[in-house]
Amino acid sequence: MQILEGIKVIDVTQFIAGSRCAQLLADMGAEVVKVEPPEGDTLRVTFNLTPGAERNYSVLNRNKYGIAVDMRKPEGRKIILRLASVSDIFMHNLIPGTLEKLGLGYEDIRSRKKDIIYAAVSGFGAVGVAPERAAFDIIAQATGGQFWNSQETFRMPDNYWGDFMTGAYAAIAILLALIHRMKTGKGQYIDISMQDVMYFNNYRALMDKGLGPIMADIERQLGRRPRDVIHSADRMPFYGFFKTKDGKVAIVSTTARQWKELTEIIGRPEMASDPKFSNLIVQVQNHEEAVRLIEEWTVAHTSQEIIAVLENKKIPCGIAYTLEEVNNDENLKQRGMFQQVHHEKYGDIDIPGFPFKFSATEGSIRMPAPVLGEHSRLILEQWLGYTPAEVQELYEKKIIV
Repeated sequence: MQILEGIKVIDVTQFIAGSRCAQLLADMGAEVVKVEPPEGDTLRVTFNLTPGAERNYSVLNRNKYGIAVDMRKPEGRKIILRLASVSDIFMHNLIPGTLEKLGLGYEDIRSRKKDIIYAAVSGFGAVGVAPERAAFDIIAQATGGQFWNSQETFRMPDNYWGDFMTGAYAAIAILLALIHRMKTGKGQYIDISMQDVMYFNNYRALMDKGLGPIMADIERQLGRRPRDVIHSADRMPFYGFFKTKDGKVAIVSTTARQWKELTEIIGRPEMASDPKFSNLIVQVQNHEEAVRLIEEWTVAHTSQEIIAVLENKKIPCGIAYTLEEVNNDENLKQRGMFQQVHHEKYGDIDIPGFPFKFSATEGSIRMPAPVLGEHSRLILEQWLGYTPAEVQELYEKKIIV
């Protein structure tokens, strides 16, 4: 039996953050119904611009049933309310106020299911300066301080951390709310802000605020603010990336033992006691010279050669994988992170495995993402008790697809 077996989830989400949250719940055994508008989730529509790209839709929407409903029409709204009445969790990531205008806000849903857990994911939260603001990943990362103004870079984020992290935090919040309901019998409303999540995980900003009263003293000692010690424009000898013959590696040598071992490996044991490099503070002050000396050794060896030597001395390290390399990593393979799911239209699709490892209740991948409206008839008839004739009428009225 899976952990969330028997838990029913109504997933009214678009794009990435909400879809990832519901996917985690589905992987843990919940019965998740993905509710899409007749035209489809915007992410699905985006994928459809390139023939076959919809294969990727299963990365975030596997293990879900699919129903396409026009919630703007009274009959469509009625379907959603009936779904909520037989479910445990209702979640969406629409702009705050959107579902309230349709009569599908928390109070509307709660009137049908008293102990419902209603999770709302948005860019800036349901309460704040301007909740109605729309947000995407790059906006969440920017306003969470991940790309602060003093950085002179206009590179896009390398990953959708605002979306993926928020999705994971929303899943955690829902699981906590389920525990609360087990103890009290009461459901509740969950308000998840992408900006909140990004700020909560912005170590530099938190450090800057926490060290505020002594910041001037630290800056005098280091010659820079602590937040700028690990900065894309500078490389530190004790924590950073170094060029190799065939790429780059990450090396961490923050302890005295690690630093001593590293200097011996690169053939410069005198650096361990040199006043310019003997501790982290002076290494920050003289980082350019220290990095240059380390890199004179690393560029003469392949990444694999370097990793073999450093791991033998228990110095933390790792190859900065290319996309091709990470997708073929043996450790990820052994841990079941490379999985496939079969799609009737697209055949076998490569998707990531489930990242949580349990001793007794593993997550599982049972089916690909649904095609648009694939399970509309099944959900209406088997979950809600509509007759075949009633369902056919809804199709004819274009309430469902």
